[in-house]
Amino acid sequence: MTTADTGRSTAPAVGPQEWQPPFTVGQVLEAPIVFTPASVRAFATLTNDTNPLHHDVDLASTTRFGGLIASGTQTTGLLLGSLANHIFPENASLGLGCSFRLRKAVPADAVLIARWTIRSIVPKPSLRGVLVELDGGLVDPKGTVFVEASATIAVMPHEALKQTRPT
Repeated sequence: MTTADTGRSTAPAVGPQEWQPPFTVGQVLEAPIVFTPASVRAFATLTNDTNPLHHDVDLASTTRFGGLIASGTQTTGLLLGSLANHIFPENASLGLGCSFRLRKAVPADAVLIARWTIRSIVPKPSLRGVLVELDGGLVDPKGTVFVEASATIAVMPHEALKQTRPT
C-alpha cells in the first residue's frame, strides 16, 4: 500500500527476518576502473609478479602491446573488488566462485568499466540471504571486452554473519 502524496509504502519497516536482496535479476552494476603505469608496477610488485611486461617500459614498448600492461591478477582483482563495492556497507557477502577469461591485454593507461549483470537470485535460508549469480567483465567505453567473468556470491544482512551455523 502506498500513500498518494509520496508514493512510499505505508507498510511497517522490514525487520531483520524479512531482509530483502539488494539486487534484481537483470540489474547492471557498473564502476570505473582506472589503470596507471604506477599502479600496474605496484600491483605486480605486491603480488610478486616479476613479468617485465608489468615493470619494464623499455622492453614492453618493443612488444606487440606497445607498452606496459596490467597483470591478469590486477584486472580480475579489481573486477571482483568493484562487485564488493556494490554490496557493502549495507549488506555482507561471501564469494563462492568465479571464473575469468582474459580476452585482451589491458594497457597500463586504460580507463575501463567494471560491469556486472545479475543472472539469478536464489534464496539461501541457511545463510539468511541469497545466492547471486552474475556475468560481467572489464570493457572500454566503446564496448571492447578485455576480461569476461562470471561469479557466484552469497549476499545477506550483516547480522547473518554473526550467527553460529547449525551442526
